[in-house]
Amino acid sequence: MTTSPAIAAVTAALRHLLDEGLNADLPGTKVTTRPPDKARDNFTGNQVNLFLYQALPNAAWRNLDPRQARSERPGQPPLALNLCYLLSAYGQNDDDPDPASHRLLGEAMRILHEHPVLEPREIGDGSLGIDEHEHAERVRIALRPLSVEEMSKLWTIFQTPYRLSVAYEVSVVLIENTT
Repeated sequence: MTTSPAIAAVTAALRHLLDEGLNADLPGTKVTTRPPDKARDNFTGNQVNLFLYQALPNAAWRNLDPRQARSERPGQPPLALNLCYLLSAYGQNDDDPDPASHRLLGEAMRILHEHPVLEPREIGDGSLGIDEHEHAERVRIALRPLSVEEMSKLWTIFQTPYRLSVAYEVSVVLIENTT
């Protein structure tokens, strides 16, 4: 089970995975985790932005009988979350003359497709106060298809122009009760 930095640790692990993979094939690519309206501030090179836009309760864990919870403490099961991320690509010089954002998005999607699970050792690197033994769950990464209408609503909320993007759902992130 993990503590409250689990969300940040998962985001950091995803960023690290994308950073390593993208820079192996497209050196100089910047991977950020900024809000979409701030993602491109003061940068014009190749960039992929991974933004956590929603955290939802995990239905399977939510309905778990407290007596069946794998918690070390009796009572309420851990807080189980599905994290929703928006992955956006920005090409060098705003894709002029080459649509680099298309190549970046394709490469980022390939990396996540080939690495559909984050192992505890990848999440618990110790940098955010979580170690491998504390985060015992594997975390699944899955493409989350959004319709044009859903994507449009999402970008409208951000009040920034649309960028080439896809959504991912990462589950299940468990946060242990402290009481």
